[in-house]
Amino acid sequence: MAIGPRFPQVLSSAAEGADWAWAELYRDLSPALLRYLASQGAVDPEDCLGECFVHMVRRLSAFEGDEAAFRAWAFTIARSRLVDSWRSAGRRPVRPSDTVAETLDLSQHHPGADGGLDQREAVREVLDLLTPDQRSVLLLRVLDQFSVAETAAIIGKSEGAVKVLQNRALNTLRRRLAPRPGSGPAPRPAAPKPTVLH
Repeated sequence: MAIGPRFPQVLSSAAEGADWAWAELYRDLSPALLRYLASQGAVDPEDCLGECFVHMVRRLSAFEGDEAAFRAWAFTIARSRLVDSWRSAGRRPVRPSDTVAETLDLSQHHPGADGGLDQREAVREVLDLLTPDQRSVLLLRVLDQFSVAETAAIIGKSEGAVKVLQNRALNTLRRRLAPRPGSGPAPRPAAPKPTVLH
């Protein structure tokens, strides 16, 4: 969601330290940032999210740009905090965090008691098919709707690399999620041909 035409006022109020402005920025950005951090295997996504906002508060005076640029800046900070969390853990994760499926908006209906668990497991299985960089690009490009250039700036790669990562991720998902022969529903028998009397 975007703040829209009120963004310049919200941003200037945040720069002056207005709590209501920071609360609005947090409400707007935190779900997408948390989803991104969790999907990339942050050691503690919520802690990482808090560090992102602390960094934004400290560096807001250096920011210049519109709302789209602010969102890209926030995700660039999140990527930096993510890399820091990997370093502090001494490893780069190969699996997204278990909380990623909970932060993804999977459907508009409320599943039954078992339905939510099944959906979260299905999302984890799909994300496990991708490398961390592929997951990052897909989330930024598809869910958060960043351009190729913005995504490249956020993850610190070239635009060409972003296109390759996106293409490989989509191809991997197509190959792995395509119905396999014999796994779909059984074909219906052909209807009998009508008997024509002469």
